[in-house]
Amino acid sequence: MTLKLPEKIEIIDVTMRDGLQNEEIFVPLDGKLYIANKLIAAGVKKIEVGSLSHVKYVPQFKDIDELLLQLPRREDVEYTILALNAKAVERAVKLVEQGAKIDRVLTGQIATSEAYARKNMNRTHEELFADAEINVKRLHDAGIKKVVANIGTIFGCPIQGDVPIERAYEFVDRCLELGFDEIEHSDPDGKATPKDITEYFQVIMSRHPDASRHSFHIHDIRGTGIAGYYAAMQCGITTFDVTIGGIGGQVANFVDGVPVKGIGEYYFDSRRTGLVSTEDFVTMANDMGIVTGIDEKILYGLGMDLEKMLGRKLSSFTSSLRSTSGL
Repeated sequence: MTLKLPEKIEIIDVTMRDGLQNEEIFVPLDGKLYIANKLIAAGVKKIEVGSLSHVKYVPQFKDIDELLLQLPRREDVEYTILALNAKAVERAVKLVEQGAKIDRVLTGQIATSEAYARKNMNRTHEELFADAEINVKRLHDAGIKKVVANIGTIFGCPIQGDVPIERAYEFVDRCLELGFDEIEHSDPDGKATPKDITEYFQVIMSRHPDASRHSFHIHDIRGTGIAGYYAAMQCGITTFDVTIGGIGGQVANFVDGVPVKGIGEYYFDSRRTGLVSTEDFVTMANDMGIVTGIDEKILYGLGMDLEKMLGRKLSSFTSSLRSTSGL
């Protein structure tokens, strides 16, 4: 396979979902709408806005129904929601019937690590595939344009450790056969090196070469996430998940000082558990002449605003650099 960079890439900003779920303070509805409007003003066309999870596990999204009904109705903006089980899928369908704009639903979270699947979804692999077959059809029947499967722990699991890479290839094949429109390839451990990623996506793209059917999601725990995205771009991957300030990670087990169920003890004793920073990745791509359609300067301002909202410093290099240098 010839390695080359794409002329254009798609950015999925997942600040409002993966980012906020890890925060230990509740961000109210007005704050979430502020983030959405700033992202849209910057030119972000794909936004993952939250999760239809039970409030006792993910209280950050207790206002998700209202948020979905109040998001700006822009035909040029695609909104993604997580609906990871049958109840959540039915809830998504009802929200669409009520007028919510839901364009893309991530419903299959099928980690290659069975330990991770049991911890996060309380399901075996075969149970997850059986559920997925039903949920994909239900969402398509409801008019959802894109139904997405997450194939996680491809390069390793924070619970189980190493997982055979061949299992990821098998799971991607099975999900596409079930009717999923897209696969979100995920490295929640942030373990993959650029070499690992190159080897993986060379196989994936030889089997399923349509780039629109793939997105990539790295948690930048070891600081190699942006290098991993560069490696994936060289293999033909053009859609990437990112968050403002690099926030995100496991669902918080404390919110506003109160213990919540979440999914238990944190996997990583680290200050950096989120994704590649939106600001950093967009800045790099823009500077390389790769078209993103996004104004990084507006993102820098949003990064500063989000620090005020969350009450802490975030993990973006470019946001702080540009704000102090005046560039």
